[in-house]
Amino acid sequence: MLDGCETWQEFLCLATAIYLGARRNALARVRLSDVDFGRGTIRFSEKGGKVVVKPLPDVYVDILRAAGEAGVWKASDDYLIPNRRPGAVKRTERSDKVIWETVRKVASRVDVKATVHALRAAFAVQFDESNPDQLIALKELMGHAGIETTLVYLRRKDKAKAMEQVRTLSWGGAAHFVFPPREEAARKKPPFSRGFIEEAHTGFEPVPPP
Repeated sequence: MLDGCETWQEFLCLATAIYLGARRNALARVRLSDVDFGRGTIRFSEKGGKVVVKPLPDVYVDILRAAGEAGVWKASDDYLIPNRRPGAVKRTERSDKVIWETVRKVASRVDVKATVHALRAAFAVQFDESNPDQLIALKELMGHAGIETTLVYLRRKDKAKAMEQVRTLSWGGAAHFVFPPREEAARKKPPFSRGFIEEAHTGFEPVPPP
């Protein structure tokens, strides 16, 4: 999706979501002045009025500096993620719909299904993959009150990884079976009689001939 961005507005929206894992409302409200480049931190106003200060990934800092050099912001009070159509915004308080619309537009362009919440979940999984023993840190970065909420974001990944075990399943000799050439197979009779392959009265199970 990052490759599918066409403007700085789109790129900053997606990059801020996947590098910081913030909620949609927090993404919509954060301003350039909330970024402390000296300390390498960002301040989010999260759900319930909770303020969360997060460290900034080095790659994300580079993105912000490049955006600044490109003249994305005019003043420190500007929103970190610009509006899609700045001239069309008349409200005093910004709606978080701008984040939702941007993610939907980019996702549609690259033909994938994605939501802001999915990007937040992607952040959680990526952090956990890189730091498997840092669940408490992930909880704080996600702004969760309890660890159980954080675990919800990781269960889908754990289920998918658990199912991967089926790739080693084997019934023994089947791996050594050599299929006959197509012409020879066509001359062979089917392994069962016509009567055997007739459907049972249930419509699901074959039954042998009387």
